[in-house]
Amino acid sequence: MLETDTGDFSAQFPRKLERYLGELLHGQVEIRASKAVTNIPAFIDRTYLLLEAQILGRRCIIMARLDGEGTPADIAKHVGIVRNATGSIVAFATDTLNAYNRARLIGQGVPFVVPGNQLYLPDLAIDLREHFRAPRQRRTDGLSPAAQTVLFHHILYPDQAMPTPSLLAERLHYSAMSIGRAFDDLAAAGLADTIREGRERHIRFKASGRELLAEATPFLRTPVRSVKFVRDEASITSLKLAGESALSRLTELGHPRIDTFAVPAADWKAISQALGLVETGRGEAGYRIETWSYDPAALSDADTVDPLSLYAQFHDHRDERIAMAAEQLLETLPC
Repeated sequence: MLETDTGDFSAQFPRKLERYLGELLHGQVEIRASKAVTNIPAFIDRTYLLLEAQILGRRCIIMARLDGEGTPADIAKHVGIVRNATGSIVAFATDTLNAYNRARLIGQGVPFVVPGNQLYLPDLAIDLREHFRAPRQRRTDGLSPAAQTVLFHHILYPDQAMPTPSLLAERLHYSAMSIGRAFDDLAAAGLADTIREGRERHIRFKASGRELLAEATPFLRTPVRSVKFVRDEASITSLKLAGESALSRLTELGHPRIDTFAVPAADWKAISQALGLVETGRGEAGYRIETWSYDPAALSDADTVDPLSLYAQFHDHRDERIAMAAEQLLETLPC
């Protein structure tokens, strides 16, 4: 563990890095002050706290900076200077990084780490995939739709009281029996405990906010079951905006060509008849309709679907712009 008296940043930030990297990589990672690096300008030492660690057997220099100053172009130049001087993997680190600057750094190939939020180490991509391959194969197939709905409700609407199946069933449009099975799924995933008090059964999550979502991410499933293309004669303003349309509304992502809306898969037939939705080919469509494995209205009072369902749908999208936008959704969540 690094010990230093150069201020809160120098004392606390390395410990945050150790905790984050250790939890992420499922093993102890020691962060220490970097050995003297020759042939680098003096301003690098004045601007950054230089740390180093062994990550998957590779020496990594971490240039930590908390003040938020410096453009992505400047950071890329400084990282390049240290990389050339050390021959090591060099990563920028900071406590906060907005979506725009994150995209700029990725675009310039600059490795970075934001403790509790994101690790981007393209030079270790193959090693990281090998490291995580076995644990991912041991994961379950994912949470049931009801369990994912209970999880998202807890993160979006934290409740100090431990809820019961009957209480959540009414809120989330499920039967109490389905919510009880969802409690079992969440307990089996290690995300929560269930407690019985008298005749009532309660659920108690082991974490909250971003910490809970990070633990749950390997278990998340896209809520989308199928996609329908319909003509634009019908009025569908009663439906929740979804897909990339909702993602563009809530983030900086550009708006898609046609709007997407979501409906519960179980209600698709009734809704399509009530609204006069006529299916057609993609090229002739006025709207795109996603049928969901749970009711999109259960988790959102806004005219868009909830941000966590969008995150589950897009966080691992092959299009980097969309995956980045999904990460941006988490910036409003409590830590």
